[in-house]
Amino acid sequence: MEIRSLEDLRAADSLSLAFNPYGLGSRMRPEDAAEFQQRQIADCGLAEGVAAGTRDSFERLRTVFAYGVLCYDVYTLVADQALLIYEQALRDRFMEWCAGTITFRMPQAPDASFTVTSYDDVEKHAKRMGRGRGKLVVATNVVEFNGMLHGLRQWARAAGLLAGRRSRMAEGALARLRDHVAHPSSHHGDTPVGAVQVVRDLAELINQLWGQATPGGRLYPAPLHREVTVLSWSSAERMRMEPAGALLGPTSLEDQEGDEYQYVVVRAIPFIPGSRWNDDYWAEFDARYETTRFPTDYLWGPGTREEARAWLEHEQPEGDSVDFTDRVFLVQDHGRLFPPRRPAVAAGLPDHDRIGVWHAVRADFPDDAFAHVRGSADHSAGHIRRSGDCPACSVEVLGSGSYDDALRATAAVLGPIQSVQLPSVRLPLSRFWTDLAGS
Repeated sequence: MEIRSLEDLRAADSLSLAFNPYGLGSRMRPEDAAEFQQRQIADCGLAEGVAAGTRDSFERLRTVFAYGVLCYDVYTLVADQALLIYEQALRDRFMEWCAGTITFRMPQAPDASFTVTSYDDVEKHAKRMGRGRGKLVVATNVVEFNGMLHGLRQWARAAGLLAGRRSRMAEGALARLRDHVAHPSSHHGDTPVGAVQVVRDLAELINQLWGQATPGGRLYPAPLHREVTVLSWSSAERMRMEPAGALLGPTSLEDQEGDEYQYVVVRAIPFIPGSRWNDDYWAEFDARYETTRFPTDYLWGPGTREEARAWLEHEQPEGDSVDFTDRVFLVQDHGRLFPPRRPAVAAGLPDHDRIGVWHAVRADFPDDAFAHVRGSADHSAGHIRRSGDCPACSVEVLGSGSYDDALRATAAVLGPIQSVQLPSVRLPLSRFWTDLAGS
């Protein structure tokens, strides 16, 4: 091994300098690179109450990450260690959750409870109970639990600490990467970009375990703000999305010229230029189906600008916040697949619209639910029809069968469903869901 001088050790790594705000290219000055890289994870703070061991391990990651400018291999070490802290965070949170006692349900014996003072105790009892096919009691559920990473993931989901259907797939990917790090079969390397992503994902997971979603998060996003919004369309096939306040101003040029618009008032995610949370499917709005990416609530319409303005002034509706993950959708198959519906809308359907096969699916987005149901017809695709997490996609199947079967499966997880009856209001120029359902 070559013994390097202190001056050599202080010199910036030329490979690290090649990563700049615009991608990979011209090298930055060392002082600029040091500031740039540190800023990539500077806002990854942890929630109050996170276990001290997990917090200390995470903060050490952030400290060491800064030295990647001097040694490019540090980024690989940071990414690998972050994957190992994934399991540490689950263990620390499990010890807080169990409060010193764990209980297993045995097939042919009374429940067995044990006092635990460390995670070593948990592993010992979990392995012994597993040999007798015992399952960990988590509130009203039981889960297979061997004390290892897979069991911890099952427990965290059953305990309601981790949420979201797409994040469940990401958790599986993180677990596989963690196994690769813990049991390597070859040499590997990572980049500053990869290390940043793993650290940020780890921060989100830790915060979620301790009850705090991440505003703008990739895995566990906080609820999104919705505003009262107006959707409008004209006979000239123009469509607009604008805040409700726009109707309270002067009449638009198009209306002044006689090209009369029709207006619908909804509660929706507002359009913000450059935002990752913009709803690209807003023009697909249909009051009776979930055809927008994020939840959009029908409030009034359609009608003229003057009628919409009068309704807004009288009702004065307000915005709200909405959690778009773990939603339940009902998909009807009768001759063709219909777009997903909300349970409350499906519960309000007249008898003649309840025919066909119905699928109750939990997903983050309506197109995820639709794609799963369509894919489940092809057995080679790996999608399941039985209840449970689909191994081929991010959805959870709650049940399939008749209309009543699907509603019962939905009520089993949501509780009693209050039916609503909405008018048939659909933007006339929408095409995507019509084409998709008929394909």
